Amino acid sequence: MIPKLKDYAKYVGKETIEDIRDQSYKLAVSDVHLTHINSTSSGGGVAEILNTHVILMNELGIETGWRLLKGTHSFFTVTKQFLNALQGTPMELTKEKHEVYLEEIERNSLMNHLKHHDMIVVHDPQPLAIVQQYYKKQPWIWRCHVDMSTPHPQTWKYLKEYIKKYDRVIVSMNKYKRKRLGMPQVVIPPAIDPLSLKNKPMSDAKCRKIMSQNGLDPEVPMICQVSRFDKCKNPIGAVNIFRRVKKKVKDCRLVLIGDASVDDPESSEMYNELTEYVKDDKDVHIISKKSDELVNALQRKSDVILQNSRKEGFGLTVTEALWKETAVVATNVGGIPLQVKNRKTGFLVSSERQAAKRCVELLKDRKLAAKLGKHGKELVRKEFLITTHLQSYLELCNDVMFNRKR
Repeated sequence: MIPKLKDYAKYVGKETIEDIRDQSYKLAVSDVHLTHINSTSSGGGVAEILNTHVILMNELGIETGWRLLKGTHSFFTVTKQFLNALQGTPMELTKEKHEVYLEEIERNSLMNHLKHHDMIVVHDPQPLAIVQQYYKKQPWIWRCHVDMSTPHPQTWKYLKEYIKKYDRVIVSMNKYKRKRLGMPQVVIPPAIDPLSLKNKPMSDAKCRKIMSQNGLDPEVPMICQVSRFDKCKNPIGAVNIFRRVKKKVKDCRLVLIGDASVDDPESSEMYNELTEYVKDDKDVHIISKKSDELVNALQRKSDVILQNSRKEGFGLTVTEALWKETAVVATNVGGIPLQVKNRKTGFLVSSERQAAKRCVELLKDRKLAAKLGKHGKELVRKEFLITTHLQSYLELCNDVMFNRKR
C-alpha cells in the first residue's frame, strides 16, 4: 500500500496533518527539488524511513528523489569500518582503503547529476565524500544515523574533512552533537511508519499462522531479538541471557531474526559464528530472512523483546516493539533510553544477569508486561511516528532554503 498522509490522522489527529500541509506549502509553491543519497534500499532503519518519507514529501508537492550509492564489496567493507569507527571501534586507515573509498565515490558522482536539485541530504559515511565531487551551489545536509559522540580519533579526523563541506548535520540525539564542527547541528530522531507492512495491525490468527509457517509454535513463550547480525547488536550475548532465563523458566524459546544489508559485509561472518554457537540448542531459533510480515508477527506474539546492543544509533526495532505494546528489555545505550523509560515503558539493563532477571520477571508477570507495553505505545505515538519525523524535516527544509545561514 502506498502511504497517504490522511491515513495517519487516526494515529496523530487531523490537526497534525493540517500542520504538516501548512509547513510544506512554501516549499511546494517555490518548486523546491531535493534528493536523498544513501547506500541501500532495504535492510535497516534508514531505508525504511526513506521508503515512506520520500513518498509523503512528494504527496505534499515537494519534488523529492532518492539516489542509491553503488559499490564493490571492498568499498562496503571500508565504509562498514567507518561506521564502526564513528562508534568508537579502532580502524587502521590505510592508503589502500582511502583509494578504494574515493574511487567508488567518484564513480557514483559520474552516474548522478545533481545540479538541478535545490537541496541534497546524504546519509551516513558511505556516500559522505560525494559532496566534494560537485560544484556546490545548493545546501548539502549530512544525516548521521549512528552514535558519533566518541569516535575513533584518527578516523574522525579523516571523515571530518568531508563533513566540514556540508551546511548542516542531522543527528538523532543531543548527545551525538560534536563540538567545533563549524556548522549547525540539528536533532531529528528516527521514526517508524505505523502503516508499513512491518508495523500495521495484524490479527492474532494471522500472527499464529505466520509463526507456524516458519516452524514456530505460537503457544510456547518467546523472547525475541530483531536486529542485523552484527557484533554491535551482540546476538551471542542474547543467547547467553536466554540460557540464564532457561534456568528459571524451562518452557520458553529464543528467536533471533535478521537479514543482511548489501552495505554490511560483516553480517555473514556474524551469522556463521552465531549458528555455530547455538548448533546444539533446540530452543534457540535463528532466522535469516527479509520478511516484514514475519517481524510484525514475532514482535506482536513475543512475551519479551530483547535488544542487547553494545552500540546503537537509535534502535528502531525497539520503537517497533513498543508500538506493538510488547514488553522490552534493552541495554542502556544510544537512543534506547529515549524510548525505554526504565520501569515505565520497559527495562534498561547493563549486564546479562540483569537482562535475564528482567526477562524472567516479565515472563512470569503478564500484567506488568501489558502495563509497560501500553505506556510504550503511547510514547511512540507522541514522539516517534513518521509524521513527527516529517514535521521536523519540513522545519529544517524551510530554515535551510529560506534563511540560508550557516
